[in-house]
Amino acid sequence: MNQFGLIIQETTAGSNQQFVSDHLDINSPEIKETITDERTLASQLANLSDVYSVQVTNNYKVYSLIVTNLTDFLGRSGYYAIRLYGPKGAKLSNFESILANIKNKFINYSKSNSLNNQNYDDILSSILTGESDKKGIVTVRNNFNCYYYFDEANSTLSTVFNTRGVHLVHKIYAFNKTKALNESIAISSGLKPFSQINAAHKEISIVNNYGVLNELKINDQLVDFNPNDSEFNLLCQNNDRIIYNTIDDKTYKPITSNFIIIEKKFIAPPKQQNTYSSSNNNKKKKNQNPYAMYFVIAFMVLIIGGGVYKILPPENDPTNKPHGPEVVNTDTIQETPSPPKEIKFVEQPYNTSDKEYITSYNVELSKFKFVFANNEWVYIAIKSPGGIMKFSKSILDKFTLTSEEKENFIKKLEKISGHKILDEITEQVKNTKVKNRKEENKKRKTEGKSGETDNNDFG
Repeated sequence: MNQFGLIIQETTAGSNQQFVSDHLDINSPEIKETITDERTLASQLANLSDVYSVQVTNNYKVYSLIVTNLTDFLGRSGYYAIRLYGPKGAKLSNFESILANIKNKFINYSKSNSLNNQNYDDILSSILTGESDKKGIVTVRNNFNCYYYFDEANSTLSTVFNTRGVHLVHKIYAFNKTKALNESIAISSGLKPFSQINAAHKEISIVNNYGVLNELKINDQLVDFNPNDSEFNLLCQNNDRIIYNTIDDKTYKPITSNFIIIEKKFIAPPKQQNTYSSSNNNKKKKNQNPYAMYFVIAFMVLIIGGGVYKILPPENDPTNKPHGPEVVNTDTIQETPSPPKEIKFVEQPYNTSDKEYITSYNVELSKFKFVFANNEWVYIAIKSPGGIMKFSKSILDKFTLTSEEKENFIKKLEKISGHKILDEITEQVKNTKVKNRKEENKKRKTEGKSGETDNNDFG
């Protein structure tokens, strides 16, 4: 099945659909939203010229060609619209030529009275898309329509129709600048200039690795997002107010930057409480046998005596060897290895070609971003950053990690950068050795020169 579909509307004998691709449900609310009667707006402003439009729905991106120089069987002005349905994230750089080819084929079917035999599979199957959005885009679409005037000699529609701003409005109409009615009439008809909407938008990268994001709102309006997506982009206007809450914390918090990691709420473990209250202890003390303490002391003396005997056996004991506290061989104790976890890469430039890295490997580490620049790793706090800090192996001692987890984390960073990460102490020793070696060479050179002078004086 083609990933692109087609619907052709015509009003030569009332508004009806002349062609519908098999996989498009003409009765679904989402499709009905896209096949409105264009005579009420586009045809009036077009002045008998062609109009292009683009519309993004929950599942589709719809490119349309609306031909307005048409009359119905009663001589009234009409139109026919060719609507191309593609995936929501699709980007077409040549949609105008695709729509033109479909238009010519439709005209030929009409002239030959063979509309019942229409087939556009050859055109639909040959459509090539540009690079689709890697991350899903979510937003709250407004209900207003926009206009854009294009120059027929130098069309920029492919660029305009593939910008982020198309996700923020209901539909965009593009009119021929030399033929259509002027912009003031478009504004009076209820259309808004698309250039203003597109220039004032912002994009927020949201990382939801823990799946705890509960509600996301733009100006107190809920945003529909997929809770299973670990990363997605939120599109909104510059002056919009963005808030969110989580499954484990229903308090709404604002989003004020262009990047945020949704974190779990940290809950401190409960303190261990004594199972016996002071009142119970006092009660037990009152009920204790007054001679019980003597028995306890005698029992402890026997235990201690036996322990001393084991530590210091008689001199004639052939097994008499120095004894001491039992030593546990820590080399035989193996920590349970933690399952390896991936460091999530965030495609966000830090400085020119440098990249930032974040990780869900550990709750504490997820509060920092790591950057490899100038042949060394540094780390920066995501919230309330306090400057760039140099990273080394010893830094991981500040975090709650097992030795296995520390080793895995270091290996991940070294694999990314191809750069060996040294311990901070090792680097200091190395630098000290280099410094001492330089001073020693300098001292030798000075002594050598002094010796030469002495020989000359006594020669």
